Amino acid sequence: MTQLVFHHDINQLNNLQNGTIPVHLYGMGNKNLQIAHIGNMVLDRVRRLGIRLNNQVMDFLTIAMAVTAADTFVLRKDTSNGWCRSFSITLPLCQPDIWQANKVHLEQILHFLSGDIWQFDFQAGGQLPPQPYKLSGRTKLVDLRNKDCVCLFSGGLDSAIGVIDLLEQGHSPVLVSHSYKGDKSRQQAIIQQLNQNGYINQFSQFNAIAQPHSNNGKSTEITMRTRSLNFLAFAIVSAYTLQEVAQKKIDILVPENGVISINAPLTVRRVGALSTRTTHPYFIQEIQKFFTAVNIPFTLRNPYQFKTKGQMIAECKNLPLLQQIIPDTVSCSHWKRKNKQCGVCVPCLIRRASLHYAGITNDAQYEFNDIRQILIHQDRRDDLFALISAIRQKNHRNINQWVLQSGPLPTQQLNQFANVFKSGLDEVEQLLIVNQIL
Repeated sequence: MTQLVFHHDINQLNNLQNGTIPVHLYGMGNKNLQIAHIGNMVLDRVRRLGIRLNNQVMDFLTIAMAVTAADTFVLRKDTSNGWCRSFSITLPLCQPDIWQANKVHLEQILHFLSGDIWQFDFQAGGQLPPQPYKLSGRTKLVDLRNKDCVCLFSGGLDSAIGVIDLLEQGHSPVLVSHSYKGDKSRQQAIIQQLNQNGYINQFSQFNAIAQPHSNNGKSTEITMRTRSLNFLAFAIVSAYTLQEVAQKKIDILVPENGVISINAPLTVRRVGALSTRTTHPYFIQEIQKFFTAVNIPFTLRNPYQFKTKGQMIAECKNLPLLQQIIPDTVSCSHWKRKNKQCGVCVPCLIRRASLHYAGITNDAQYEFNDIRQILIHQDRRDDLFALISAIRQKNHRNINQWVLQSGPLPTQQLNQFANVFKSGLDEVEQLLIVNQIL
């Protein structure tokens, strides 16, 4: 089990026992002492919201930082089975008793999300909510006036559709972004298009980055199965401050097509947490229960849970605007390696199939623009073959049982989950037929 000790006061991280990973929260760490760090710019972004957080919201942000850091600094390849790690995390919070009472549930949720074993030791003395910047100061604040909801905004195609639909329905969202390197420019390109098409001042954006740095020169883990937790934490922070301003209940929109959300295993090798579960309905359901238990009163909603990506595009409430924006959106799971979407991973192939379904040809450039070229690259065709395998099974396999392999689902909606998964495979099948692969 890997021990990690977190603290916002770097002096509390000296002289730890050998093998323990010290992590400086909301600071810069220390390279000489090999003290890692995460979230050094986050408090500045939180202060720009102009409202002081309560202790529960601040504590959840701190927990999300710790989880992201642990997920980054401990390599899966060093474990006995090459995947499942065991974490023991010592973490100071503002109100540790509340979290201690709900600790087991949190550990179970994170196990579902990442496939790892999580153990927390919550202690007193956590990072207090920062004092907000004043409106009269020089620092630009996030404009929360007349806004009515919070929407996750990644720079992906689904989130772009989610934002357009909200704006077309007359909503005024706060768009929440986790702006990793490269993501921010994509997000800003989409926002520029929205502003140029008449939506200026109808939305605001809160963006922050919680990039972990190990400070020891060693490689870091890239699977990042817990990445959604920071995203949700930023959304919770934004929703709390917006609720204080609006004085009404605030929902958090999580726009994600049902196929990727369910993420049923395409082959037997992809069962379990080996497939990402960041918006899986069971994760959303359980984190919602957890929020209620610790008195974080916001509802997470995915309005596209039973829509394929193709259906989301075809039914977008401003399709001409979406067509302008599509080339700026990113769906690829590997795009940062070459600053170009690969066109061959599962998210890319689903994206390409969805655009074909909606009859749209205006797309981003891919590393493999010709899908047939994937077939002659042995090291790049694994995802394509996995989708082909799933397509060949979909008409004679029990789809209800299939979608349950990625996690529990509500019985009364099981047929709907099964239908959206099968419809997503149908979209990919049509793309492969047109490209003479099937």
